[in-house]
Amino acid sequence: MGNEATRFSSDRQPARRRGKELRTKILDAIKEQTKLNEKGFYKKVAELAIEQGETLMMKELLTRVAPAAKPVAPAVHFDFPEDGTPVEQVDAVLRAVAGGKVSPDVGQQLVSMIRGKLDVLEISELADRLDAVEKALASQGK
Repeated sequence: MGNEATRFSSDRQPARRRGKELRTKILDAIKEQTKLNEKGFYKKVAELAIEQGETLMMKELLTRVAPAAKPVAPAVHFDFPEDGTPVEQVDAVLRAVAGGKVSPDVGQQLVSMIRGKLDVLEISELADRLDAVEKALASQGK
C-alpha cells in the first residue's frame, strides 16, 4: 500500500502551509478599506484618473489596456550558406555585419544560434556514441 511515514493523515499534516498570494492579500485589504470588490476598485481608479486628470494614473491604465509592443529584431536578408560548415556560416554573418546588411546585435544573435546548434549536435552525437558503446558491451556480455 505504501510507506505510512510518507502519507498524509489527520495526524500527519505539513508543518508549513502556503499562505495567500500577494494579489489576494492586496484585494482583501482593498475590500476591507473601501468595501469594493475587484471590479469596483478598478472602476473607481478609472473614474479618479479621468475626473482628476491624474496623468500618471491614466498612463498606468492605458498601459494595462494597450501595452506597448515588445521590440522585435528586424528581418534580415543576406547570403547565408545553410549547408555550409559552422565556420562558413559565422563568416557569412560577419560579412553581413561588416557590409551593413545586418546590425551587430542581430549578428551576435545569429552567431549565438549557430553556437547553440553546435551544442545540440555535440550532445546528440555523444548520446549516439554512448548508445553504440552500450550495445557493443551488451553484445559482448552474451
